Amino acid sequence: MKKYLILIALVFPIALSGQNAWDALRYSHLNYQGTARSMALGNAVTALGGDFGSIMLNPAASAVYPYSEITFTPSLSTQFSRVSYFGQQTDDRYTRGGISNVGYVGTLDLSNSTGLISLSFAAGYNKVQDFTQRTSVRMNDAVTSWLSPVATMTDGIPYTDLESGDDYNPYYDSNAAWRSILAWDTYLLDPLPGTTDQYIGATENLDGEMIVVGGPLDQRFVKESTGSMGEYLLNMGANIGNRFFAAYSLNFRNIFYRTYEKFTETSQNPEHFETGFSSFSHSYDQVTTGIGFNMKFGIIAIPFKNMRLGASVTSPTWTSLTDDWQEYMTAEFLAGNQSSSSPVGVFSYKVRTPWRFNAGLSYTFGTFGLISLDYEGVDYTSMKLATRNDRWAFEDENELIRYGSESTRFLFANNFRAGLEIRIAQMAIRGGYSYYGSPERSFQPTHIASGGLGFRANQFFADMGVSYRLGETEGFSLYDTGDDQIHGQNTLSRLRVLFTVGLRF
Repeated sequence: MKKYLILIALVFPIALSGQNAWDALRYSHLNYQGTARSMALGNAVTALGGDFGSIMLNPAASAVYPYSEITFTPSLSTQFSRVSYFGQQTDDRYTRGGISNVGYVGTLDLSNSTGLISLSFAAGYNKVQDFTQRTSVRMNDAVTSWLSPVATMTDGIPYTDLESGDDYNPYYDSNAAWRSILAWDTYLLDPLPGTTDQYIGATENLDGEMIVVGGPLDQRFVKESTGSMGEYLLNMGANIGNRFFAAYSLNFRNIFYRTYEKFTETSQNPEHFETGFSSFSHSYDQVTTGIGFNMKFGIIAIPFKNMRLGASVTSPTWTSLTDDWQEYMTAEFLAGNQSSSSPVGVFSYKVRTPWRFNAGLSYTFGTFGLISLDYEGVDYTSMKLATRNDRWAFEDENELIRYGSESTRFLFANNFRAGLEIRIAQMAIRGGYSYYGSPERSFQPTHIASGGLGFRANQFFADMGVSYRLGETEGFSLYDTGDDQIHGQNTLSRLRVLFTVGLRF
């Protein structure tokens, strides 16, 4: 007896056209970048101020500036993937460049010795998430097939419902999955003898009453994601008595996410298959675009010399998103080739991300350096999905996010960051460490080690920062093999290099 199709692709379900809780998590989970200095310090900058990367976490960082500043930060990110699937290993490396930060801070000195000392204004961009990733999976001599669960999921649907007709489009008018329609169009599905709604895949043979895979298959899978989330901020801050600093930011978030997935099966000997099957491929291409906004308020206080305390709160980001996706399928047989593509699917929806709370402490050792510690709390059970006209459209998904299930449970994540800076004349040496708690119980915590160098002149400065996200391992299966087992492991890590240049005046 075949089982219903299950696809567990690495972190998120593969090739799903339905929006779900994992989409909400993708746009709620942040990986701060900012400037080279802030990243080198592990982004433990809530209480520091005086750096544009700090404004990303605490708006009051702008109020600490005694001068005006322009910064620009290009970045280079390399993602590493090491997959073991049924004992067969595949390694991937994917490098992309980008812009991590660009910003301006202006300070208006009010020439007061007490009370309101100065006002600050800031505008710019900070990247808060990078979707760059490539993962490949290879399996030779496979004895199961991707088409087997596709045939099972199509059972019960008459084959006439899979065919287009006058004023009838099976992609929208039937209850069939799009991949079932594509497989039917490319002759990768056939009705079982004597039935009109029970199916067998082109990679399967009939052996009496048994359905078996005809022969060994070579399988390949690749998933490539690109894109990022960035925040454009407008900020205003106030310096009160050089002891208390407060600021507010209005942030506009831009989202671009693209994922491409391709699964291929090739027969080692087409003559072993009753259909003369040679190979097939299924591709899925999705582009998500969106905009959103949030608000941040923060304070920094200097209770006594050399010590700073900081705190900030970030409202949920109210985000409007649109998914565009399309599926393709090709098939090769001894008798010929077939290909088919689905329509372009379009769906618009909204995601409300969690509140975020930051608290920090820093201590400076005169002109010799500093140490900084941060805490951040994020309640991922407060994420919410909705559509423009129906706030209850995702009621089941929102219940899952809020209360969990036997297989899925979102969490309150506790994040900790630490940074150290040592200054030698005009040079600075920096190091940092970040720990990000699991947003969902199946995820591992994230550990990031960082470091960098800095140079300061009278009006010019340059910083370099490097961070390395330690490997995180996750289990996956590409499709249901009938044994309820997870057969693959993917270990992901990431190296990021930032270089910031700036002018102060």
